[in-house]
Amino acid sequence: MKKAILCLLVSSIFITSCKKETKQQEETTQEVKTLAYSVDSSTTEVNWTAYKTTAKTPVKGIFTHLNIEKPIQSDSKQGAFANLEFKIPVSSFFSKNEARDNKIKALFFGVMKETTLISGHFSNITGNEEEGAMSLNLKMNGEIVSIPMKYSISDNKVNINGTITNLMDWKMDDAFKSLHKACELLHTGEDGISRTWEDVAINATAVLKRN
Repeated sequence: MKKAILCLLVSSIFITSCKKETKQQEETTQEVKTLAYSVDSSTTEVNWTAYKTTAKTPVKGIFTHLNIEKPIQSDSKQGAFANLEFKIPVSSFFSKNEARDNKIKALFFGVMKETTLISGHFSNITGNEEEGAMSLNLKMNGEIVSIPMKYSISDNKVNINGTITNLMDWKMDDAFKSLHKACELLHTGEDGISRTWEDVAINATAVLKRN
C-alpha cells in the first residue's frame, strides 16, 4: 500500500514538473516571437532642408505621410530597415508656407515624370542596434539614386540622416529650372544674385514597434 502511494506521489510530481516545463517552453517561444521589430509608418517623420540665396539660407519642411505596405519583421532593430520599401505622397509636402508648397508641388514635382509619389527602399545596412550606416535608394523622376545615410538608435527610436548632394542625379533639369524661375525673386540674396541650391539635407525619425 505504501509503495502504491509512493508511486502515485512520484508520478504526480513528475507530471507537474512536465507541465511546468511545457508551460515555460511555451512562454519562452511566445517571448521570442515578440522580439520582432518593424517600422511604424504612422509615427515616422521625414524632414528636409533645401537652400536658397548665395548665403545658403535654409528652407525647411516635412512630408507628413509615409506609406509602408509590407513592413519588415526583424529580430534586430536595424534589420527592420533591410530592403524596406516605402512611398511618400507628393501631396504631403509641407513647409508652413502654402504659396511655396503649391509652387513646389506644381512647378517642381509636377514637371517630373512621376508627379504623385516619391518611393524608395533601404539596403546595405552595416552597424549595430546603436549606430551604423545604410543606403537610401530614392526614386524620383523615374530615376533611382543611392544616397549614403547614417543612423542612430535610442530605445526604439531611429534617427536617419543624409544629404542629396546633387538633384541633377535624378535628371530633373526641367523641374529644377521650373522651380528656380518661379522662385527667382525670393531666392535673390543681398548680393543681388538668385540661387537655388542643388543639395538637400534629409532627416527621418522612425519608431519601431514590437510584434
